[in-house]
Amino acid sequence: MKPLYVSGELVSRAAETSALVRLPSLAPLPDFVWDGAAILRADRQVIVKLIDSYNHANGVNFLALLVAISALREGLPMPVGTERVAPKATGHGAEADALPALPRLSELSPTVLALARRLDEFGRLGPSDAIASLYRHLAHWPAFLSIAYVALEPLHRSGELARAQESVIAFGRRQSVELANLVDCDLPAITPESRSAVLSALDEFTRLMIGRMIVTGKAMRSLIPPDGEAQYERH
Repeated sequence: MKPLYVSGELVSRAAETSALVRLPSLAPLPDFVWDGAAILRADRQVIVKLIDSYNHANGVNFLALLVAISALREGLPMPVGTERVAPKATGHGAEADALPALPRLSELSPTVLALARRLDEFGRLGPSDAIASLYRHLAHWPAFLSIAYVALEPLHRSGELARAQESVIAFGRRQSVELANLVDCDLPAITPESRSAVLSALDEFTRLMIGRMIVTGKAMRSLIPPDGEAQYERH
């Protein structure tokens, strides 16, 4: 999958996938809501960087892994007359060093752990023992998780999050077909048992985890207004 990452194509394709997610019932919350919950501007700036980092990584990894699934299932011969795209830099800098450490589940209080587990159920298309790391990372700000729960719970209950995820997965699968010309087709041989195990893991990750987090990640990001815009209402 390396040619997909170095080509820069995944970044633009991931932006198309993100643009597909439209949740009109969500809107940025005013500053006084965040300040009242003790999520101050400095906190919000870190939260935005954190969510944006996850959203970027989830978008590109989602598409790359869908292509990997296709390659493992049926192989990806080069389309006739197609030239490989020359690698180019993606321009996405590493911001992980400026972010807080990812806590382990054992480090979360019972209340915050229950909140993260419940948020992780939102929009699920099937059962999985895994818990998305974004919720664990956001556990540094329990009040943010609480606000996100209140905002997203109606969308989960109505099925809007699940429907948005299904659209993202279907769109990503169509995109993965077009990305086939960037894949290294000289694949190493693996045993049928290994192929089956890897396919099972990739299918669960893309269908039940990363596609869902593309939707909920964008939903949570939409709750925080752009930095510098006054959100107070004055009367």
